Amino acid sequence: MREMEKAAAEEFDRWAAAGRDESMARGHRDVTEQAVADWDLGPGDRILDVGCGNGWAVRMLVDRVAGVPEGGPPSGPIGTGVDISPEMIARARAATRGDPRFRFVVAPGDRLPFDDGEFSHVLSVESLYYYPDPAAALREWRRVASDGARLAVVIELYRENPGSLLWVDALDIDVHVLGTRELVEMAQAAGWREVRARQVRDRSPVRSREEFTPSRYWPDYAAYLAYREAGALVVSARG
Repeated sequence: MREMEKAAAEEFDRWAAAGRDESMARGHRDVTEQAVADWDLGPGDRILDVGCGNGWAVRMLVDRVAGVPEGGPPSGPIGTGVDISPEMIARARAATRGDPRFRFVVAPGDRLPFDDGEFSHVLSVESLYYYPDPAAALREWRRVASDGARLAVVIELYRENPGSLLWVDALDIDVHVLGTRELVEMAQAAGWREVRARQVRDRSPVRSREEFTPSRYWPDYAAYLAYREAGALVVSARG
């Protein structure tokens, strides 16, 4: 395993042990719902979430799929989650309790153990900037995506969000700081079509100054407000 991958796996195992997977799910759910609001999902679709954590987004999306017969899909799982952290995948599997609609796999996000064109929808939430080579990851996601597949990448740490840039020093692992134009061009070079980017704000209430508690990620209230004002970057495309 490459050094950056090993460090990420160990760090996210620690996050899972500390229960941070639940807070991440709560914190990213609203912008993710907005990112995939226009996905029409049917029983023939196959969904991949790369960097799935405890599988919350896979469960959310599979629950939107109408027309699945009782007992599960006839031809394999509808929702697949991949994460480099064994502890996160263990939590995802425990949450679905053997439900045949789901599959969770430990694997790096840029080397996926799946066939070409296997998925109709590919999602990544807050994971791309951890990969050793984000461009290679986007190429790999295009490989496993069918022609016409939908892509949604959600990123809160990016160059145009000044409040998030403080995380670079606060995190215990290395990250890539990417900008909107760079990400769009990277996706296009990977073979994705109709690539567009937009900033999406979380619709949950902004904490008041009295409710705010400084942390290593937001040492002051101004940084927190800047982060909320910029919102998440959503890059969407078709295969």
